[in-house]
Amino acid sequence: MFVHKLQNLGFLIILLSVINTSFHPYPVQEESFNSYPVYRVALNPRGDDEIFNLCIHWYDYTQQEKWTKCGLPNTSPSSETSPDWSIGYKLSIHTIDGTFHAEPYLWWDGWIAGVYCNDLYLHTSGWDLVLSYVINIVYDNKYFWE
Repeated sequence: MFVHKLQNLGFLIILLSVINTSFHPYPVQEESFNSYPVYRVALNPRGDDEIFNLCIHWYDYTQQEKWTKCGLPNTSPSSETSPDWSIGYKLSIHTIDGTFHAEPYLWWDGWIAGVYCNDLYLHTSGWDLVLSYVINIVYDNKYFWE
């Protein structure tokens, strides 16, 4: 009888230890993506050549292009808000003479609450069409070209 009670007690201890290791006082969530602060990206396309498509390419934590949004306003200033999984972006400007890609811009954890102002100026230099690209980060909700 004593051995039977000792076996039951051992079984109960094992059962309680399994239950204790699998119980959490708060729900545990599996993260399938990384979350970062959201940023605003402002665009000011202008120049000598007609832009017929302006795209923003969002990058994820692996520094790979994950999502592209095209059809952004191409004749007036505008802005886009980043997805919360994005660590940066690059712009592509499509004209009749070709496509121009700006270099990727990665923000990681810097410049939170800043607006990334992109002044995109297409102009001719000799016989070539050139993209002059200036970026500034502002914090007063005004674009630097205003």
